[in-house]
Amino acid sequence: MKLGYSSATAGIYKVDEAFKFAESLGLEFVELIYDYCDYLSDAQPAKRVRELKAATGIGVTLHLPFIDLNIASLIKVVRKASVEQTLEALEYARAIEASCGVLHTGHIFLYQPVPLEQAFEALYDSLSQFQAAGVPIALENLGLLVDGLVKGPEMLRHITDKFGMHNCLDVGHALIEANRPWADPLLANEDNISSYIDTLGERIIHLHLCNNNAQDDLHAPTTDGHIDFRNYSSFLNAFKGSICLEVAGGKEAVAKSVAHIRALEAVAI
Repeated sequence: MKLGYSSATAGIYKVDEAFKFAESLGLEFVELIYDYCDYLSDAQPAKRVRELKAATGIGVTLHLPFIDLNIASLIKVVRKASVEQTLEALEYARAIEASCGVLHTGHIFLYQPVPLEQAFEALYDSLSQFQAAGVPIALENLGLLVDGLVKGPEMLRHITDKFGMHNCLDVGHALIEANRPWADPLLANEDNISSYIDTLGERIIHLHLCNNNAQDDLHAPTTDGHIDFRNYSSFLNAFKGSICLEVAGGKEAVAKSVAHIRALEAVAI
């Protein structure tokens, strides 16, 4: 089990501290977010990330930029800025030798036929510009939001295949989506997680693990919420990709989740 954590979600801002904490828990990677490079410019310089990787043997994944951005925007200037920011982030991902880059698929604020069609065209144009990135791109499921453009596992799989990309499965997002009005009523609660696993299949190279109340994206420790991770112990143990604990609440919450998920390695379903 290749286990790591999101330093940003945990509230850790300095890359030295992020690696030190990962090392203390015996984790295999740290997930950084590119947005820090803009609003905390000295937090994670690429040179320092490479030095820490070499010194510790701990790898990195990168969450590509998402704050105030929308690669499917109907507004050209917004989409242009979003694409440019993502391309810069992909350069950074190459510089730090990230094993993958997690990417959000965009939003649509007018969920009507004409703007919806144009938003998908915008998304496809944006994704086409990332195909030569040189870093595996993992498209994340975001069907929990009413303004999310891509909803449900089938649509995400279609787009992933269309551009030869990969997936990040966020189990918390999948649980919440099951309780949204647009979800398949047959996929209640954890059934939607299983549907994503089955539908995305080998395209999944990265996981975001946390827990929640099936309504809000709380990023709670894996022990605290409606997801029973014992139901996925076989999947997690067999998974060859990277498993990121995207847990808020500081170091204690992350450590609690690390212990919980590692305990599942001994569970046979």
